[in-house]
Amino acid sequence: MRFIAIFGLVLILSINLQAKKKGSPPMASGAPGDRTCNTSKCHATNDLNTDQAKIFIEGLPEVYIPNEIYEIALRLEQTGAKKFGFQATVADTQGKALGTLLTVEGHETRLLDNARYKSKTDRQYLTHTLKGITGPKKGESPTWKIQWKAPDSSAAIAEFYFAFNAANGNRKKTGDYIYTRSIQIKPATK
Repeated sequence: MRFIAIFGLVLILSINLQAKKKGSPPMASGAPGDRTCNTSKCHATNDLNTDQAKIFIEGLPEVYIPNEIYEIALRLEQTGAKKFGFQATVADTQGKALGTLLTVEGHETRLLDNARYKSKTDRQYLTHTLKGITGPKKGESPTWKIQWKAPDSSAAIAEFYFAFNAANGNRKKTGDYIYTRSIQIKPATK
């Protein structure tokens, strides 16, 4: 009986650690049809988009050019926060994937494996890794750099969806803040 209890505890701890290594769960960007880590209750004490975080999304163009690669820098500041996270996706106005999200080496991000959600959406999701949740000092996230390769044609508006987590680091579902942002980028006219 004691062995079973210890085995169960080790199993629970390893599952919890594995989830953190992989970043946020798929479809948690706040895009249409997605949830957030607030609505799915993994970081749930505070209402969505409450408190005073400063969110920085840099590198998005005013208009995009087909096949161009854009580097986007993401970060946030939240007084008292110790751990941070994000998820990003890009879609057209119908909610379909648009362009290609890419990781940038050395910036502790990863693409989520679409095998878990491909029956629900064709969008890509990019998130932080376990190494990418601690910023340079308390209250500041790391700067995550990601890339987006624009689609082959410029027929659709690109809708970028971002969800951010500013967490207190207590390893519980309480006391954390989730923020969402969306930005539309029109295609360049010929």
